[in-house]
Amino acid sequence: MLNDMTTITNHDNGMPIWVDVNVETLEQHHDLRAFLSALYGWTWDVGGPETGYYSIASHNGQPVFGVGQGEGANGEAITYFKTSSIDETFDQAIELGSSIVVPVTQVMDIGTMAILTDPFGARLGLWQPGTFGGFGVAYEANAPGWFDHVSSDPAEASEFYASITGHTLFSPDLDMRILQNGEQWFASISHSQTGAEPQWNSIFVVDSLTRIHETAPRLGGAILIEEMPVPGSAICVFSEPVNGTLMTVMRAGEQPS
Repeated sequence: MLNDMTTITNHDNGMPIWVDVNVETLEQHHDLRAFLSALYGWTWDVGGPETGYYSIASHNGQPVFGVGQGEGANGEAITYFKTSSIDETFDQAIELGSSIVVPVTQVMDIGTMAILTDPFGARLGLWQPGTFGGFGVAYEANAPGWFDHVSSDPAEASEFYASITGHTLFSPDLDMRILQNGEQWFASISHSQTGAEPQWNSIFVVDSLTRIHETAPRLGGAILIEEMPVPGSAICVFSEPVNGTLMTVMRAGEQPS
């Protein structure tokens, strides 16, 4: 799954560009930031009330994650995909069966966003950058490394995302569907386990799964999957203690075959 990219100066269209979470209260906002800082060593640029307390986490000075606060928010993580023409991508997604959660919205001078529910029930975001360009680093410890969509219909979901991202769909076997940009694999489309909600999972790289096994429960989280092999690495799944949102991390230092 991993490649040699680390610092990112420009994201290609159709690629994941950002991930954020919104929580309901300022106490939850503080507690989630504290939990994530303890796991990843992130520092935060904390926004004020005029931004909904939207705060950006950085790894080595580069942005990697966002946390906001608002009424009714439930801690769901949203993965955003870059588009240079958000109205066109938004309309295409609607035509293919998506529904609107947040319409196309200008966010000051930093960019333009929209949030949709895809035809399979998973939330996705669109982001057309202004002054904010999304992730500044990836594919190294404490930064994003992979993205996985789960639903009950991965075959149709694969076609949908190949269409709206403009990238190639690759299936090395019947049970594995990969989105790739040129030679770069960047996301998988998977079948959900029984009872699992359709969703995009953002997977962050860590130096040690053992450290996560020890740290997450000590901070109030719960380990659901200690270690599961995946192509090129292994993952750990845990819930964070603020909203119980599931999070996934992958071990660093391995390359796909």
